[in-house]
This record gives sequence, structure tokens and C-alpha cells, in this order.
Amino acid sequence: MPAKSTTRKRKKGAPFWTAVQNVMGHIGRLFVTLFLIGVITGCVVVTAVTIYVMNFMETDAGIDLDNVSMAQTTIFYAANTSGEMEEAYRMSADENHIEVTLDQIPQHVQDAFVYTEDKRFYEHSGVDWFRTASVTARYLLRLPGAGQGGSTITQQVVRNLTLDDDVTPVRKIREIFRAIQLEKEYSKDEILETYLNIVFMGGNNRGVEAASQAYFGCHVWELTVPQAASLAGMTQSPNTRRPDLYPDENKERRDYALDCMLEAGVITQEEHDEYVNTPVETVDKSQSQVDDGQTGQSAQGVTSYYTDAVIEEVIADLMEQNDWTREYATDRLKRGGYRIYMNVNPTYQQILEEKFLDWQTFSPNQLSENSNGEIPQAAFVLMDYEGRVLALVGGKGEKTQSRNFNRATQAGRSPGSAIKPIAVYAPALEYDLINWSTVLVDSPVMQLNGKNYPSNFSGKYEGEVTVVYALRKSLNTIPMKIIQTLTTQRAVDFMENKVGITTLLKDGSDYGPSLSLGSVTNGIYLDELTAAYAPFGNGGYYYEPATYSRIEDANGNMIYDNTSAQNRAISEDTAAIMNRLLRQVVIGDQGTGHRAAMGSMEVIGKTGTSQDYHDRLFVGLTPYYIGGFWTGYDTPAELPESQLYAPDKVWNTVMTDIHEGLEAKSFELSGDVVAIEFCTESGMAVGPNCTKTETGYYKKNAKPEICDYPHGADTEESSGSGSTPTGPDGSGSGGPMDAPVIE
Repeated sequence: MPAKSTTRKRKKGAPFWTAVQNVMGHIGRLFVTLFLIGVITGCVVVTAVTIYVMNFMETDAGIDLDNVSMAQTTIFYAANTSGEMEEAYRMSADENHIEVTLDQIPQHVQDAFVYTEDKRFYEHSGVDWFRTASVTARYLLRLPGAGQGGSTITQQVVRNLTLDDDVTPVRKIREIFRAIQLEKEYSKDEILETYLNIVFMGGNNRGVEAASQAYFGCHVWELTVPQAASLAGMTQSPNTRRPDLYPDENKERRDYALDCMLEAGVITQEEHDEYVNTPVETVDKSQSQVDDGQTGQSAQGVTSYYTDAVIEEVIADLMEQNDWTREYATDRLKRGGYRIYMNVNPTYQQILEEKFLDWQTFSPNQLSENSNGEIPQAAFVLMDYEGRVLALVGGKGEKTQSRNFNRATQAGRSPGSAIKPIAVYAPALEYDLINWSTVLVDSPVMQLNGKNYPSNFSGKYEGEVTVVYALRKSLNTIPMKIIQTLTTQRAVDFMENKVGITTLLKDGSDYGPSLSLGSVTNGIYLDELTAAYAPFGNGGYYYEPATYSRIEDANGNMIYDNTSAQNRAISEDTAAIMNRLLRQVVIGDQGTGHRAAMGSMEVIGKTGTSQDYHDRLFVGLTPYYIGGFWTGYDTPAELPESQLYAPDKVWNTVMTDIHEGLEAKSFELSGDVVAIEFCTESGMAVGPNCTKTETGYYKKNAKPEICDYPHGADTEESSGSGSTPTGPDGSGSGGPMDAPVIE
């Protein structure tokens, strides 16, 4: 019998419902799986967020408001005509930034910013949750303005100081927790002060003080309420709401800021209406001391040669004081917020600049370019007797570029005979190797390329002459003979260690006897040469030249005192004798610098002309000031002497204007120096037989002996005054030399 089948017969239609059940089972399992994955993922996310939040809550904000490091504008100050220090120039890197304290910011300025930017600033704990929720909703719904508008002042401080400005939810979370923590660590006043100092205000201006000066030409504590509202209204879009460039847009935002102040109750309705109708005038950009914010060029225009010199000196001093590189010192100067007090006398600086703009100061006719495409250039340095540089110009004509080549401080040029007082005569007098009337023979010292060397400007030799005559006529042989006795080593030591000359080579290249004539490989800077003459007018003291007096930090603390130290260069006796010797260069018509004479105002000084007439100089002193003048081509070439005024004449033209209104004076000589009549033939004190005499100045302890020469006819050919030309051997055969002529 067949087995009974156990397979149930399917009802009609069963396959369809079975399929539906299978699908629904799969879907159910999928939803369960997704739900479980979501739960697990949610737990992971919640755990991660919890850990993230806890980490924020357990640490500080990572911001130190006491040491906010931001670039600050450096300000240079100069005395005005009343002697009061006032702002003269600004220097910054990318931003104009000047810090102020909160007590320097008026309450109405604080109110304008607080109630325009963050009206619940004094109520929240770093985050305005209502505004944050509003911004979050706009972000989720992809509405306009989703990336801005919800940040409190505290959050803006966080963002500015951390530079964390990604427009993402993650950044916002970081910012929120940092702001909350910052409010725990600092007071509202500290946070507000920081904000008002770092808020971007359009152009290159950062902070309310910089903006006040840039747009309104005043300090923040001088702002009116409408001006404060004008600045507060800029913050959402500083560059497109500037009061100077976009007055209509700024007016709209200014009115909004005033509305916010009215709503907060810090101004009345009457005040509000008055302020809304009050015009706000911006500063004339031609008078502004800051960057124009558009071209990156300072509205101050091109810097003067004096300002250039100050900048270079400050950089050098910062390098030396702090062991900084030049690049770092320059960067710190731009960003450090220093206050630098310049020694410039603006009246004298203006005189110099006007003189150097006028070609008639230098020549009777306007000069054409030479074969190198150049015209003779020039420079002038004016100093007092304590090293303060009062004015300087480093080039002729209009200055068209800031911080260009400054011939007054950066051009090392041969001083020619202007070196003789500091390399030869002063040290030789100091060491008692010579006196006023020491007699030496004007004759060649050596043969150079088969020629007598050195030759004199006149082209002849004059036999026996006195020191005073040699200096008066700027003879070349006498100082070369003196330096051989003095030794070039002592001459170099005196120049470097007594009167501050820095350009002499250390390898001995400049130690030859021609040093006495101005042969210096790298030349000498005009400001150093001018300062080196100060001991001859102030009793023997040297002061390093200084274009500024001090540097202060942004808080007014002195960080560098640049007052030049007093250094004894020569004795009072030597200084007095040198003063009278240099007077001989100017008085009468025999001295090489006679054109410098200023009537009853006493003048002393020394001329200088380098080999082949490449450089011409005059360094002159009055009882008031020292002035150094140089002229020459930038690329050394022979000057068209016949077409140029002599350097002592140019010096006189400038210094006459400088001394206008000053009482005519003579130098007050100190020291144990006596005036003695001497014999110009023997150089000794006048004796019974002397017929040719002059008055000289001598140290009391080194008076010359009395002359007992007969002075007969047989000795008349050798004149101590240098009146009889003689050859190298005294034979009277002196004449023009082919060797290099150096005055």
C-alpha cells in the first residue's frame, strides 16, 4: 500500500501572500538594524561630544589678554617751533595699530560699540544664546546670513586672537566654549578693552585709536558721539562703510548705531535726533599721518633724508642692543609700537631742504649731466656741540623716494684735506710733537712713479714754513711729515677711539702716510666727519652723532636712551689751540676757507678736496653749531670746478640763514693757553732781532723759547711764513708737479 503523503496541499493564491510576508520581514529586520546602528552611532557621537566638551571645560581659553601680541604703529616725534614734541611721522608694517587703555576710551565710545555689536554684552557669559539659536536656524535652513551675525564681542575677541575663522559648526563650537572660558578668566572691562584695540576698522587701521586718527584726525578720547557711532557702524563691513570713502553707507550705519544707543537708554531721544542730523567730517587726507588704506602709500608722502637717517640709526641700535638681525630689527621697528623722539630742528631742516631744492645754492648756472648721466650731488649735516644732529640733507633736488641713498650718512667719500685736523694736527698737538709755530720744510716726502710726492695745490714747494701757515694754506707735505713722526698707528687710534671714525680698514690698508691727505679706502661718512670736529669748538669733547634722543615702548617706558655720552677727545689746551689754528683758514683772504666768513660771527673750519677733484668739502664751526658740506658725483669723477661755487661759499649760504636772528659771538676758549708773539722765520717767541712776527697760541707749560737769531741778509731766503718758493732741496726750483694733487 502506498505511503500516505505528508505534504499539505497549498490553497489557491498562497504564493502571493508568502512573497509579501518575506518582503515585510526583510524590511523589518532592516529597520531594526538601522535603528540599532543609529543608537550605537548616537552613543558614540554623544560620547565623543561629551569628551570634547569636557576637554574644553577642563582647560582654559588658551588666550592671554595681558600679552596680546599684535603689530603696533611706531610713531616718530619732533619738536615744533615752540619746543613742544609733536607727532611727525608714522611707521607700520601691514596695519596701523595704536593701543589705548579702557580709561582713555570715553563711555560714549564704549556704548556705541557695545550696543551696536552686542547689546547683551554685560548680561551674557560669553555667548548670546538667543542670537546663536537664530544663526543656527538660518544655517540649518540655508537662509542668507547663516555664517555671520551671532558672535558676541567676547567671541570676536576669541576669533581675532586665535585666527580661527572657518565658517563651520565645528569652529563655532570651539569659539563658544573658548568665549565662555574667557569670561571666567577676565572681566568685561578687560575683554572690551582688548576688543576696542584689535577690531578691524578698514584700510590698514586696527583699533579705535588708529581709526580715530585716520578718519577724524583726533584721539579716541576726543571723539564726539556722532563720530563714535560712525566708527561703531563700520564693524560689519569696514572697508565698504568707511566714512571717508563711502559717506552714504556710513551714514546709514551711523544712524543704526545711534538707534541702538537710544534703545539701550544711553542717549535721549533729543540727543539722538541731534546726532542724526550732525554732519561728520573726515580728516583731510593730505594732512593724515597714516596709510591711505587703498594704495598702501602713506599720505605723509616721501620721507625726508632726516627721517631716513633716524630709521637707519634706530635699526642699528636695536640690532646692537638686542643682538638682532637687521631684518628682525626692521620688522620690530615697524610692528613694535615704539615712540621715537627725534633731535631734528624743523626750522633748520626746512632751510636745508629749501636750499638743496635750489640749484643756485651750488652754482651760478644750472649744470648739465656729465658723460655718466649725472649732475654733481651734495649733502649737508648740521649738529650742535653735544652730538645732536639738528638737520641734514642727503641729496640735491626733489626727493622722490622714501629711504633712498642718503649721502649725509651713507656715502663714504674721501675727505681730502678735511682729514688733516683730526688725523694729524690735533693728535700731534695733543702729544706735544708740534706747536703753533713749529717750523718744517715744505718739500716732497718721496718719489711716486718717478714724481715728487706729495705736491701742493699751488703746484710749488715753499721751503721752511710754520705749522699755522701749512694749515692756513692746506699744504700737503707738512701733515705727511708730521704723521711720520706721529705714526699712522697713533693717527688711526685717535680717529677711531677719540673722534668716532668707523670706516678705517682693520687690515692696515689705510695706515700709510697718505692717510694724512685723506686717502681712506672706504672714505668717511659726512656725519662722522662733522661730529669729529666738535672737540675744536666745545673744549675738547667728542659726542657720537645722534638723530634721536630716546626710544619708548607703547606704554611710555624708556627702552633705549640715545643721549650721546661725553668723551674727552683732546685736552682743553689742545682744543683751544686747534680752534685758533682753524680760525686762520677762514680769516682774511689767504685761508682756503675764507668764503665761509660770516662777519662778526666767528667761524672756524677746514676745506677738503680729494684727488682728481672728485670730492670737495668744508666743515665749519660757529659758537652755535657745526656744519659739514660735501659735493661730488655719485660715480666719482672730476668736478667742473669753474662751474661750481666753492664749498665754503655754499656752507656760508646755508649757515647764514641758519644763524639768522642769533647774536654774533666769538668762541670762548678754555684751558691754560697763552697768546705769544712769535717770529715767523724761526717759529720761536719774538726776540730782539725779529722783524716778521705774528701772534700764536701755546700751552702754558710748553711756551716757545725766545728767538736769538740774527736774521741777517744771508738767512732771508728762508722765510718761516712760507713766502719764498723753494724746491725740494730749498733751492728755489719749486714748480708744478705731475704727481697727484691733493689739497
